[in-house]
Amino acid sequence: MTHSLIGKFAWVFWLLYVAVIAPIFIFIHFNVSSVLIESEKAKIELISQTLKPIISTYLTFDQQDMLSDTMRTFFQNPNIVDVSLTDPKNHVIFEQHYPHSKLNDTTSFSTPIVDSITHQQQATLSISYSNNFVHELQYKLLVQLMVLSLFALMIFFITYWYFRNQFFVLRLLSNWMGNYSVDQSSEPFKSDNTNTEIVTITSSANKMVETIDNYRCQMEQINNELENRVEREIVQRREKEQLLIHQSRLAAMGEMIESIAHQWRQPLNIIGLAVADMSMKRALGILDDPEIEKNTAIIDNNLAFMSNTIDDFRNFFNTEKESLYFPPIQPIHDIFALLDEQLRYANISYQIKESCDKEIFGVANEFKQVILNILNNAQEAIKSHDRSSQGFIEVTLRCDTDNFYIDISDSGGGVPVEISERIFEPYFTTKLHNKGTGIGLYMSKVIIEQHFEGHLNVSNTEFGACFTLSIPLRHQ
Repeated sequence: MTHSLIGKFAWVFWLLYVAVIAPIFIFIHFNVSSVLIESEKAKIELISQTLKPIISTYLTFDQQDMLSDTMRTFFQNPNIVDVSLTDPKNHVIFEQHYPHSKLNDTTSFSTPIVDSITHQQQATLSISYSNNFVHELQYKLLVQLMVLSLFALMIFFITYWYFRNQFFVLRLLSNWMGNYSVDQSSEPFKSDNTNTEIVTITSSANKMVETIDNYRCQMEQINNELENRVEREIVQRREKEQLLIHQSRLAAMGEMIESIAHQWRQPLNIIGLAVADMSMKRALGILDDPEIEKNTAIIDNNLAFMSNTIDDFRNFFNTEKESLYFPPIQPIHDIFALLDEQLRYANISYQIKESCDKEIFGVANEFKQVILNILNNAQEAIKSHDRSSQGFIEVTLRCDTDNFYIDISDSGGGVPVEISERIFEPYFTTKLHNKGTGIGLYMSKVIIEQHFEGHLNVSNTEFGACFTLSIPLRHQ
């Protein structure tokens, strides 16, 4: 209660009440009584000073009757108890006693009567008066103050009760709003209080909560719509990505078939020559068993080579997606083995420099696809750059504590500055006559950055372009 606003109001009132009433009581008890006593004393002394010349005259001319009448007339004050007039020999000249029912506190004083001519003392005037009236007046003031204080207390309790009822409604409203949660709907706040201000506050609070609930419902609808849209966009993006991967693999398959055709050309020629040799010698009648065995071995060796080429081709396009730790040097050798005949036919030499034997984590066939795409681009760049001299491709494998780096550089003249920022965009190609799809480098970047969590960048060297693969190393 003391922490509420109405409780603080009560404490402030009681402090003010004590701070005002207590000093008033103390002032009445001490200061007022002393002031009244001094006032009464001054009044009686004033009467005495006024009567002294008259009394002196009456004593000089021995006017006893006139003296007595004057004394009785002037000393009609109800607070006076005794009045006496004595000569220098203490003989009573006049004496008057006024009976009082209560004489709790009396004050006496004497003053000499001196002849103004002879300057001799004629008599002594003694007066005794009561201070009971001071206590009675003080009591009346205290009673009146008590009545006023009780009236003030009554006004306070009425005001306190009224405002407590008003603040009680506000406290209920505060608790209701404190328990309100935007995650769930709530019933409107209800109150029997008919105060205009309270009704306005409760109505505003209900409208505010209703507005928040409406916004919450709208936000839920918007969030649901956004979630559905995000899910649809993710599905569409995945479908597009799968389509691009499929297109990339089809393009790579076409290039691989062309490479296989290059590799099969020589074995087929050798097999044809062996068959022709046996046919000619059979026609001449000089075909013997050693000759048949020799040509059969040649045919078997070349057929085995062609079979191995098909196996490599099938392994490359295997859809297995299991991520494993593998040394990147082996997939690079496999790709060069597939492209060896094609590169030799195009007068392109290659060299592999390995200064790091650590393993990377990912899908090996996806890594092969990236290497194949970059090597095919290097081969096309070398062919279109300078056919008169031999081209070269150099692959360098290096690493540090955190990353594995693969640099693939060529002598194809480099990437023009105006297209260096676009070569990784989908469907962007510089190849003519529909030889390029424009998705090889794009898919390579997607595979390295999203599947291997690395980076694929390109830069120019003195002789051509250099593609750098940066793949983070994982501790097994």
